[in-house]
Amino acid sequence: MKFLEKRLVKPMNKFNAIVSETYMNQVKSKSFIALLLMPLIFIIIGAGAGYISYSNASSSAEQDQVAIVGDSSIKKSLVKLDGDSIDSSVKTEKQAQNKIKSDDIYGYVKMSKNNNKIKAQYIGNDYLDSDVKHDLMQTLSLKQNELNISNGGLTKDQIQKLSNKPLFESHIEKQKSENSENNDNGIKMASLQTLIFVLYFFLIMYSSVTASTIAKDKGSKIIEVIFSSTTATKYFLGKIVGIILTLITQLIAYLIMIFAGYKFLSTASFSKDIVNESSDTIHQMIGNFININLAFIVLGLIVGIILSAAAGALVARKEDASKSAQPVVMITLLLFLLSIMFQNNSNSIIPQILSYFPLSSCFFMPIRMINNQANIFEGIISLIILIAFIIGLTYFISKVYKGLMLQNSNEGWFKNLIKGVKYR
Repeated sequence: MKFLEKRLVKPMNKFNAIVSETYMNQVKSKSFIALLLMPLIFIIIGAGAGYISYSNASSSAEQDQVAIVGDSSIKKSLVKLDGDSIDSSVKTEKQAQNKIKSDDIYGYVKMSKNNNKIKAQYIGNDYLDSDVKHDLMQTLSLKQNELNISNGGLTKDQIQKLSNKPLFESHIEKQKSENSENNDNGIKMASLQTLIFVLYFFLIMYSSVTASTIAKDKGSKIIEVIFSSTTATKYFLGKIVGIILTLITQLIAYLIMIFAGYKFLSTASFSKDIVNESSDTIHQMIGNFININLAFIVLGLIVGIILSAAAGALVARKEDASKSAQPVVMITLLLFLLSIMFQNNSNSIIPQILSYFPLSSCFFMPIRMINNQANIFEGIISLIILIAFIIGLTYFISKVYKGLMLQNSNEGWFKNLIKGVKYR
């Protein structure tokens, strides 16, 4: 390790060197680069699939159109109602017949007027679309009424009376529609499931990364050289800070890619309609995370990293590095399963207790807050308990870390922990 080559380096520089080396080793690793590129690959694949689907839909839509000839006013009205189903480029019956032969349209409607009656005649290779037919008949009825009034010689008062329409009023007092309530519940459920998955994914990943990094240093017998150059506390804190910086780098990169992907999809022709329709749902889900819940996620990940650093110090051999994170992984898995089990019943006694317990509060308090079963003050109390726990845990482990790293017994992680704590 380069920072060990200079024995006269100032203490703070030694700490910075540990942080820098840990951070650079992580961000230059193939696994980190692969994880960093994964969302980008998904966005590109999704955008490509969406574009192909849009192109296919557009080409097939051209073959699912009908033409209107003979009356420009009726054609204009129908284009407003069914623009995607009407080929507005067709002007004459001859053009319509040619387009039918080339399968560009499946039919056309020929408009005519005879003895003050409007007539529509459909010619095509397939039945006229039911929605287009419905809108066509409504438009024809309106045009026929206008023609009847014009030919009837009615006075202005008579015309005014014929145009009278019924009134409809609606008064809703402090009631929420069932559809809106179901939609809110669906958004809450999606937020909960996303939150649980994000916590589980990052905790599992960084627990393994942290424990393996520490276990490899210990198993390589270089730890004695490290501790001759710096203290165990600086080594422990330097490793923790370096890995936390790696985590923050990954989170920021993900947020930038998600934001850029959202901006691209909200303007792309093949996806902007879907994204704009879902914008309220997306913003509501983001609102469930970009608040105090984000603090719980970050602090929960820091707890996992600290515990993993301790777990990595409990193995005796370098070959056991892959197994070193098992205790933290098992705790994370248990909390993950419990959070799923209680996500629909998060106000029962067990979730209430777990929402204040430091190891589990990062899972359960955000769930209770999203479900409106805990207010902001309860969330702050839980957050303060979690911060105090992190400070106390960091202080305790840093004091016994030298003993954990220097003992090489194969008696199991629990006995190794006891021996490490008793080491002087």
